[in-house]
Amino acid sequence: MRLIDHYTAHFVDSFPASMAPGVLYISTAYSTAGHICPCGCGREVVTKLSPARYKIIFDGEVSLKPSIAATGLPCKSHYFITRGQVEWHKKLDATQTARAQSADQRATAAQRAATQNARLNRWARIWRRFRG
Repeated sequence: MRLIDHYTAHFVDSFPASMAPGVLYISTAYSTAGHICPCGCGREVVTKLSPARYKIIFDGEVSLKPSIAATGLPCKSHYFITRGQVEWHKKLDATQTARAQSADQRATAAQRAATQNARLNRWARIWRRFRG
């Protein structure tokens, strides 16, 4: 397989059984994006879309932010997809990987807490209206 330097967006309900190189599949139903790693290894990369993790920007071209660090793959690729173009970055070492994973866990926990607080506040407002 060869290097991929550009991605186009395909909005789908679910991912196909076999992803095509150069396509960034976006499932809003499952809040995920998936694509074949651009390094040429042929592995699938799936990212969870959420305010705490990854976000898609689509303005005719697709961007996926922040960078993708495929630390779980043998290739260990590290790149951005910006306006469809692959922007390569230096591979992360073990310390950088641990820091990134820790930051991801903290951001996810904070997002989960914020969502739960918003839900509790909504119920508190409903309860106050009901009581009063």
